[in-house]
Amino acid sequence: MRTLRVLSRLLVYPNAEILSQIDALKEVLIEDNFLKSKTLKPLIAFMDQLGAKDLMDAQEEYVELFDRGRAHCLHLFEHVHGESRFRGKAMIDLAERYAEMGLEVGTGELPDYLPVFLEFISICPVEDGQETLTQAAPVIATIGEKLSRQGSGYSSVMAAIVELSGAKLKKADIQKAADAALPDIQTLDELDEEWQEPEAFGGAPDCGSCGTQGLPQAGPSLSQIGDRS
Repeated sequence: MRTLRVLSRLLVYPNAEILSQIDALKEVLIEDNFLKSKTLKPLIAFMDQLGAKDLMDAQEEYVELFDRGRAHCLHLFEHVHGESRFRGKAMIDLAERYAEMGLEVGTGELPDYLPVFLEFISICPVEDGQETLTQAAPVIATIGEKLSRQGSGYSSVMAAIVELSGAKLKKADIQKAADAALPDIQTLDELDEEWQEPEAFGGAPDCGSCGTQGLPQAGPSLSQIGDRS
């Protein structure tokens, strides 16, 4: 699905090529016509704003949102498993599913990175892709809620992904999940503390700290993406 590929492209680190292609990407969304007007309109507005930004400003905004702290992290399993041992197995299972579809994850990137995940969904058989995206929708919706609270236009991208998933989510559940998330990082010292590695053999970290308390029931099923026969 071309629409998913457009959304994937909007979520990667901005570069000059992406900003120059904004008009073409908008045309794809309009031609595909998969998104309802109430979802497409704010998404197009965000794309116009992104295309008009100075490249360095766009990159700085991206880093502030997605790279400094876990609140808006685009690695899905971070929100489900945190640093627990279950994350590793989920990564392996998902990477194996990618390989089955001929999708190779680039060096230095993780398979649960949302733009890569969307590329995978876009080449899956329709029913399989829909089911997998539906499983991930609660996590994506929660990230979107937190972005919306920050006044970020990137929330419109998340809203479009959730709509395409077809998932029936309760707004109250998503708000509760966002409320339970880890606090935003304000300083570099806080960032260092937030990402500090646990001591070796010190036991699994408390999953209650991974920002998933209050997720709808479907949320943790993302860990089963690679387990379907």
